[in-house]
Amino acid sequence: MDWMSQTWSVSPLWIPVVLLIAIEEFGLAHMRSRMNAKRFASWRRRGFGYDLALGAVALVDSSPAMGFSMDHLTAHMMIHIMEMFYIPCLLVVCAPGLPAMFALPVNVRRRALRWWYLGAGSIIRNSIGKMVTAPLFAIVAFNALMVAWHIPRLFNYVMWHPAVHTWLMGPSFVIAGYLFWRVILGSGPWGPRGSTRMQLLEVAVTAFEMVILAMALSIFSHGPWYSMNIAMLGPSAALKDQQLAAGILWICGDLWVIPTLYVIIRRLISSTGGVSDAFEKFLGREEVA
Repeated sequence: MDWMSQTWSVSPLWIPVVLLIAIEEFGLAHMRSRMNAKRFASWRRRGFGYDLALGAVALVDSSPAMGFSMDHLTAHMMIHIMEMFYIPCLLVVCAPGLPAMFALPVNVRRRALRWWYLGAGSIIRNSIGKMVTAPLFAIVAFNALMVAWHIPRLFNYVMWHPAVHTWLMGPSFVIAGYLFWRVILGSGPWGPRGSTRMQLLEVAVTAFEMVILAMALSIFSHGPWYSMNIAMLGPSAALKDQQLAAGILWICGDLWVIPTLYVIIRRLISSTGGVSDAFEKFLGREEVA
């Protein structure tokens, strides 16, 4: 089955996407009256980026690319990479949290926050919140999901049941990716959640895991893993497609790791005043004023 034989459809993901965009736009409308024009223009640009990122999630699920990816693991891998790395990164940078808070009237917002932090069950909610937003949780969840969803039994089930991809696999990648990037990137007005050491650990663990998964799909495999690819392409073509998908996963590691390390190291140097001071601070051998 080739690309041109696929058709456009209306993904059910448009329902939550449109709702989230509406919340963002409503919050921005409230923020506009509370900010000067220059500051609001910055938030307006972020809002457009946020709308674009969310729209891309539903658009891809509606496009012929999704049908094509059910037959070709290469296309599926490219979609996964976009869902785990690039769309979540844009969502974090666009900082949707503050506009979402402004979408609620002041009195409602205050009551909701008071209930969340002080109301019945607040200890449980706060504990869950701290766990989910912890850097270590993001690292484990992100890498565990990447591996788990590529286990043949789970992946085969998803391929033969597209609704599972639409409502579970795809959204889980975006959410895990958002938590992943929040360890490294700030999402105004909040800063990164992880220390420099935790950020570097996240990059190292994830890059290593991606290389191992790519090797498992390619040089360590003597046959194709997934039944849908075998049924559509045949065993020989499916194995070649799987090896190419592994190459895409491997190359993606180079594309995000190097810029991310640059951002982390540059931020560390900027905060300390020099390479030597930054190295000493990272090692914890001296305090840097």
